[in-house]
Amino acid sequence: MPANKYQIRLLKIAEEDFTEIISFIANDNLDAAKNLADKIEKDLKLLSENPYLGRVPRDEEIKNLGYRFLIVQTYIIFYTIEDGSILVHRILHQARNYKSLL
Repeated sequence: MPANKYQIRLLKIAEEDFTEIISFIANDNLDAAKNLADKIEKDLKLLSENPYLGRVPRDEEIKNLGYRFLIVQTYIIFYTIEDGSILVHRILHQARNYKSLL
């Protein structure tokens, strides 16, 4: 019996994050950009099958907003689980001050 899959929805800002990240990397290394895009898409597919795969943030403020996160290489995907969907809020490099961007 197949597991219920959650629909993955990237908010507009997360789509912009994804596009900016891949474009930035592609300027230097097209293969690296493609590999990262494939890895993010693969991990989002895994997340659709197991939405609790991501971690709960240690930061109480972020945790109380209902965020979970998934790390893909040097990027953090912040998401929430709502009504059978996974809403991807942001895809940010780990070095960024993500708390101010959520």
